[in-house]
Amino acid sequence: MPGLLLALALVPVGHVNDFAQILRPETVSRLETALTEFERTTGNEIAVVTISTRGPDETIESYAVTLFEKWGIGKEKEDNGILLLIARDDREVRIEVGYGLEPEVTDIESVAIIRENIVPAFRAGDYDKGVEDAVTKIIESIKSSAQPESASPFPWEDVIWLVIFLIIIFINIRRKRQGKSSVFPVFFGRRGGFNDKGGGFGGFGGGMSGGGGSSGRW
Repeated sequence: MPGLLLALALVPVGHVNDFAQILRPETVSRLETALTEFERTTGNEIAVVTISTRGPDETIESYAVTLFEKWGIGKEKEDNGILLLIARDDREVRIEVGYGLEPEVTDIESVAIIRENIVPAFRAGDYDKGVEDAVTKIIESIKSSAQPESASPFPWEDVIWLVIFLIIIFINIRRKRQGKSSVFPVFFGRRGGFNDKGGGFGGFGGGMSGGGGSSGRW
């Protein structure tokens, strides 16, 4: 199966998706907890994905872009997602960075993370250390500038329209009892207070890749 089809067939199970089964369960659990909390407090999304191979018809870069876009890693319109992709049998790794995080995780920084944290650990056969150290470095690179998502403002506009709606109902009831015709009909549509943005595939927020990042081999 071509690499592109392989990427399209993958379904995320969380922030950490160890399809190649190279990580210990306790490592997956620690990473999932850390990345879930990181998203909760900063709004940024980091996905860790391991695969057996990217396939003969794809590069690690094209595979990462396809997977990133399909899952929608990061928030829609903020594009604040990062994908750490590891192809076990190809011995390749890619850090793909969304548009919104390119100033925080530059190409130079992603190269350093791959060379200094991932490659040495992977060459020693310690996938767990390499992935955990890389995730820690990525978080450190963006945590200083990441701010908690602001709470949604109180929907005063919705409250005002609700009050108007109730007043009109009350007036119409009184007029009906007095044998008078109802006042003008009022049509109410949705007026905000709801999130109309489509979510990303599998629970991510709908972000897009910025094309930034780095690749490496071990």
